[in-house]
Amino acid sequence: AAAMRAMMRLEDDGTLQIQGAVGTSATVYLTVPGERSGVGKVHLTLQNRVVELQAVTSQRTLPTGSRVLVIDVVGPDTVDVVPDPIMLEVPNAAV
Repeated sequence: AAAMRAMMRLEDDGTLQIQGAVGTSATVYLTVPGERSGVGKVHLTLQNRVVELQAVTSQRTLPTGSRVLVIDVVGPDTVDVVPDPIMLEVPNAAV
């Protein structure tokens, strides 16, 4: 019985903790309109699974395929994003 109780405590409830998305990189799935004029969507890995969240930005429009950084949670399924500063530093590679 003690072994079963110990194993039951190891179970994870699987609830998505969206606050864990802050500081992670994501990829724009549906264009995120600039200046918070609308909502787009992003894909990111959170809790070892790929999730799709709504996204807003106060900066310029972020097109599909852009790499972004999650800077805040603004709703139960919505995050605030900015262009990924690491990707902005990468020079264009010659082909």
